[in-house]
Amino acid sequence: MTTLRAPVPRQALPHGSGSFRRRAAGLACRGLVVLASLAVAVAASAQAPAAERSADPGQAITLPLFGEAGSPFDGLFRPAEPSPAPARFAVGMPGESPALTAYLRESVAAFASSSAQDDPRRACPGCPLRRPLRAVGGAAMVNVVFNLVNRLREENDEFKVSFSSWWENLKHGFEWDYNSFEINQFGHPYQGGMYFNAGRANGLSFWESAPLAAFGSATWEYFAEKNHASINDFVTTTMGGIALGEMFHRAGWMVRDSSVSESRLKKELLAMALDPVTGINRFITGEASRVSENPSDLKPTSTVSDIEVGVQWNGQPNERAVNSTGEPFLGLNLGYNDIYSSPYKVPFDAFTVTLRLGGGSSISEGLVRGRLYGRFRSAAGQQGRPTEFLVVQGYDFQKNGIFEYGGQSVLAGVSHLFRMSDSAQLLVFGVGGPIVLGAIRSPQVTEAPAEGGDPEEAHLKRTYDFGPGAQISGGAALRVGGFPLARLRYTSFYLRTISSVEGEAGKHYAQVLRLDVLAPLWRNFRFGVSGDYINRATYYPTTTDVHQWLPQLRVYLARVSK
Repeated sequence: MTTLRAPVPRQALPHGSGSFRRRAAGLACRGLVVLASLAVAVAASAQAPAAERSADPGQAITLPLFGEAGSPFDGLFRPAEPSPAPARFAVGMPGESPALTAYLRESVAAFASSSAQDDPRRACPGCPLRRPLRAVGGAAMVNVVFNLVNRLREENDEFKVSFSSWWENLKHGFEWDYNSFEINQFGHPYQGGMYFNAGRANGLSFWESAPLAAFGSATWEYFAEKNHASINDFVTTTMGGIALGEMFHRAGWMVRDSSVSESRLKKELLAMALDPVTGINRFITGEASRVSENPSDLKPTSTVSDIEVGVQWNGQPNERAVNSTGEPFLGLNLGYNDIYSSPYKVPFDAFTVTLRLGGGSSISEGLVRGRLYGRFRSAAGQQGRPTEFLVVQGYDFQKNGIFEYGGQSVLAGVSHLFRMSDSAQLLVFGVGGPIVLGAIRSPQVTEAPAEGGDPEEAHLKRTYDFGPGAQISGGAALRVGGFPLARLRYTSFYLRTISSVEGEAGKHYAQVLRLDVLAPLWRNFRFGVSGDYINRATYYPTTTDVHQWLPQLRVYLARVSK
């Protein structure tokens, strides 16, 4: 969707006068500017002390461009400095009507309150203004930008859409596409996050922004490219976009700080790199320089950030991992609040992220678990919140050369925190639920995807089957002195193929067991050893069934946090 998609056959689902107007518009705009400038001056006079309002009746009226607020970019490149107070309307000005002046002052005060911190359109003093229509327009603009960029990048006319291509897509309906694993399982969810954040950047809540991910995906599939609409794109863009969008939105607010007036351009730019839509919107509206409280719901009370650098060995099917060549990797484990102990307020107020770069692929692993709902239950007289019922949204991406799996899931379960001593805690959890749509590498595909070559063979880029399913997962984590010492996790999932890349549609089963042990070295540095054991089986109606075990081993140096 965001990158090259060759026009190849797919698996289809059942069908279901101007110059005068410009001059008039220009005059109207100039008139609005003059009225707005007069309104700002009247608002300033309404706030002036009585001594100032008794100035010389012949004093001139000054209409500064930005008034006392200064430039909207003050505070980015330099500390904001107050501008000299503009001249005021004099009470004794000849021809002035006291009644009219009072009316204008009241009207302008209401107009000026749109930028005040107590504006009713803001959910909190530091929250963006609530603009639903602008949010919808922002999601549509994401499609316009991506379409134009792809027009410049691609030599074919896939993105040169027209009314005829729109009508053809609407008549044809949904089908399954053959994009590569990275595009379908990461590229599409990332773009979906931009649709979602068009809502978050314009004051919409989590649930109010979620439909924008579906809106953006559907309009892209039908109207922004000539390829027929893809059902797998629609699902992964919508659900993956919600998970990645909220995660990046909150990560951006971890970086920026709107409560300071000194130079903060670097933080705003870094936050924009994490959440481009919100960042661009803040610069356009002037929010990037407005001093206000930080949104309390978007600032975590605690974070965990573990960085790992090491080597990973990916064993070939049914072979030992140590027999393979080691691959360097960089890993990140991020905890935004504690998903198992922090009080629940709003969706994704706590989430975890596991990211691994390298280790057999540019991105070999990306896992997000965001809490949608949580409720704690404590025994009578027991301190703390040891037991929690929770619902989480899951995003999975795994690709390391021997195993490919991606999925969008919603899981519910229970966690319990055992306080073994004053310094040791053991967390156990178990969750399960549906996989709305998953993708897993087909064991019948034995060759690597084709690079370049004949566009008619572009379907070879796809190596995986699509299907819904179910997942259960459980695990335990031991922390001593607040630092991780050992982690154990077990995951089992089932996918029923409804779109096979090659051969028959099979039933996929997989079990993944992972163990991490971290030995203290110095301060918060640890020496870590991690092992994965993947056991998978695929059953076909007539073709021979396939059974595989796939081991992985990692050795790394970690910098951990409490």
